[in-house]
Amino acid sequence: MAITYWKPVRNSLLAVTFAGVLLVAGKVFFYPSTSNYSATQFELPESVPLAEWKPIESAPLEIIDTSEIKAARKYEYQKNSIPLEIEMRYAVNTIGDVEGMMKGHTILKSSPGKLALASTQRAGFHGILQQQNRLYLSSCINPRGGATVTSEQFRYNRNTRDWQPNRILFWLLGRGNIQDRRCLWTQMSVPLDKTTPEDAQKILENAWVSWYGWWQPRFPEP
Repeated sequence: MAITYWKPVRNSLLAVTFAGVLLVAGKVFFYPSTSNYSATQFELPESVPLAEWKPIESAPLEIIDTSEIKAARKYEYQKNSIPLEIEMRYAVNTIGDVEGMMKGHTILKSSPGKLALASTQRAGFHGILQQQNRLYLSSCINPRGGATVTSEQFRYNRNTRDWQPNRILFWLLGRGNIQDRRCLWTQMSVPLDKTTPEDAQKILENAWVSWYGWWQPRFPEP
């Protein structure tokens, strides 16, 4: 008789506990803390191979705001007398808003232009912007999922790609959130004095697919 009496009580307690766990996990997953965590130190390599392009030089970029950007480097390449510049920045605790990052950290700070969204099957989304005599391509290489440009795309990747055992363990050990809010933000550009904007976009997109293919499997450890 006692067992029959305590069974519904026990089931109720288990249900309440399980619901509490789900609520806490849901809050952490969908509304993660915005506080910074100590990401593993990462240095961008001095040289990165890029198919069909000849490397010219690379140099570190100055980091002004250290709360989000942890490493930055500029790479220069050349092909058929066309120079290609690539600025690479390792961002942590970001919302993945590429346009906002461009206006906050690059020469496009004062640009009134909007990024035109585009995509490739092998690399995800990227943005295109023409300013003065250059065409720019910019995107955020994600730790999981395709590349993104907007905060909505970045958040979707986090909500669908980060719910994995290793990320849950990472969170349980107190090393950060389940959502991996890091990004290898890339900004490529070519001058328009030797090519049309249409051809320049094709040049940038081909280089971007190669760049993404090299970097995505080499994304820094958390």
